[in-house]
Amino acid sequence: MAEFDLIGKLRSAIGPPGHGTLVGPGDDTAVYEPSGQLELLTCDVFVEGIHFRRDFATFEEIGAKCMVANISDVAAMGGFPSRAVLSVCVPPDMTDGDVESVYAGVLDVCAQYGVEVVGGDTVGSPAGLVVSIALTGAAARNHVVTRAGAVVGDAVVVTGSLGGSEAGLRALTEALPDEGGVLEAKRRHLLPAPRVAEAQALFEVATPHAMIDVSDGLSSDVWHIAEESGVGVVLEAESIPVAACAIEVAERLGVDPLELALASGEEFELLVALPEGEVARAAEHVKAVTGTALTRIGEVRESEEGCTLVRAGGSELPLARAGYEHLK
Repeated sequence: MAEFDLIGKLRSAIGPPGHGTLVGPGDDTAVYEPSGQLELLTCDVFVEGIHFRRDFATFEEIGAKCMVANISDVAAMGGFPSRAVLSVCVPPDMTDGDVESVYAGVLDVCAQYGVEVVGGDTVGSPAGLVVSIALTGAAARNHVVTRAGAVVGDAVVVTGSLGGSEAGLRALTEALPDEGGVLEAKRRHLLPAPRVAEAQALFEVATPHAMIDVSDGLSSDVWHIAEESGVGVVLEAESIPVAACAIEVAERLGVDPLELALASGEEFELLVALPEGEVARAAEHVKAVTGTALTRIGEVRESEEGCTLVRAGGSELPLARAGYEHLK
């Protein structure tokens, strides 16, 4: 593999600089003009064996999912993604074509969400594949929302349904046959979607106080909002929208579907705290604009009450952090 020949191929795939980009890939840095809105910046590193497995996913799927994770972070702040720099650490057993396939997955997602790749790096890796992406975004001043704004009395809502990604991972690990909901679960794990349009639809009719994307698992991400906002949260187990494919996989594996919904990371759904009185209008509008359901699953309460889960019948239990945690 000749490094500069490969870089030339990748630059060709990326194409010329877009609107507002003065210098694109090929120089020491990219140069672009700020949009006049607030600038957002995020980055993520994806490591083979931790974030993905090559025996489960194609190189295109790996690249696409890495890009989705970054775009989801921008969506969760209330912004639109704009420019990315992409670095790939290439192990000895990968070919030029494999690296191009990673880029193809990235660029396909970029085309869907208006993102321009403006630079990056390719280096050798002594072991597994590593993909690192830094992404900028833009947001209006009144649209930026953090994890830290939830207030007592807010409703807690979530987009879409949960548990599909974890169900897909377990289906892949257990080599369940591709039939019925199993195939959908695997798809949800390998090819998730960020909720950019859903976040913007929320702002059109509601005033979100806190928001986060479900990347570590619902139970963990609820705690992130609670700790950053200095509040407690109670989740209603029967209200949590469990994906149909997760229910089917759970039945095949003999596990509780709710367990999958609470632990499932890489869902990239939006978890939002907003005024109780805005829930019905927000749910109706998000569904009408995007086709995505918005479901009330709990409420914000005083911090000393912590985060709890109310089961069917009314029993209340401490909410354990069931999601993935690096360096644990």
